[in-house]
Amino acid sequence: MPLSDHEQQLLDQLEQQLRSEDPRFARNISETQAAATGPGFSAKRFVLGILIALAGLAATILAISLVSTSMWFIALGVVGFGLMVVGMYWAFSRPGRTHTTQTETKNVGSKSESKGSAGFMSRLEDRWEKRQRGE
Repeated sequence: MPLSDHEQQLLDQLEQQLRSEDPRFARNISETQAAATGPGFSAKRFVLGILIALAGLAATILAISLVSTSMWFIALGVVGFGLMVVGMYWAFSRPGRTHTTQTETKNVGSKSESKGSAGFMSRLEDRWEKRQRGE
């Protein structure tokens, strides 16, 4: 159900107020939404990944069947297996997706806590420590 004109105006006013009061938070929210609604499934990427994986499977099967004739086929088997892994990763990964490591997440959390605002987790930790000390 679409918003009425009055509701849309209120929403726009709230958004402007948020952007003026805390532009950093507003920017982070808009970046998160852009990443979530970013590029999704790509048929070309999927087909190319499957073709690479099939080429790797063929190379691995060829290497296994001919390994007794030459030792070079062991290297072909390893390369074929690597192609299978890369092809499947390529086929099932989303294009343009950024990955956040745990270190980056911890750094972001520590920055927000260093501003003086006690976050939810820090309050829980404080309460736990007080409980352990018997306070």
